[in-house]
Amino acid sequence: MSADAAGAVVEAAPSRRERILDIALDLMAEHGASATSMRQLANACDVNVAALYHYFPSKADLLRSVIEERRYGLRLREVPSIDASLPPRERLVALILAMWDGAHDEEAIWRLLLGEGLRGDETALAVGGEILEALEPALRDWLASLFGDDGGSSLDPAAVATVLCGQMLGFFTSQLFRPTESRDAAARRDAEALADLALGGRAGTSAS
Repeated sequence: MSADAAGAVVEAAPSRRERILDIALDLMAEHGASATSMRQLANACDVNVAALYHYFPSKADLLRSVIEERRYGLRLREVPSIDASLPPRERLVALILAMWDGAHDEEAIWRLLLGEGLRGDETALAVGGEILEALEPALRDWLASLFGDDGGSSLDPAAVATVLCGQMLGFFTSQLFRPTESRDAAARRDAEALADLALGGRAGTSAS
């Protein structure tokens, strides 16, 4: 086999694995991991079952890979781009909305984690716990970066990060029971309410 041919083989393998993971996420988010069989996934991917087991020795390995492939740990290291000249309250609202926009882009993953977690799936519970353990410190660092030198802000980064982690899950749950409400309107309402609580009312609406 030529070097070019060998290189083509090396490049083809990851793309096939990524395609399997993308299709697996769609199926699992819609039907649940427990209701998604390896044979069903193989048919959707147009591969044989043996090919799936080559990449993922078990259903638990597949579920973990579906989530870990999103590389949340690396992505959480980047502070969202927020205008530091905004008044504290507007700055916090912008951060919360940016956080929720990012989470909404990953809605399939959150639905999968929430659904499988409620079913008691050990892998989903373990991986979900790992994501939350990474999310809270990241939020704390983002808040400290955006408000650490702001003498006009009474915001407590550690406390607000804890509340935002819990509210993240609550936001997705509330959307299930209020499907007719605009997601953007609900997100802004919740973000403004959280900012008021974090900053002691509307005192942070103007720069000091």
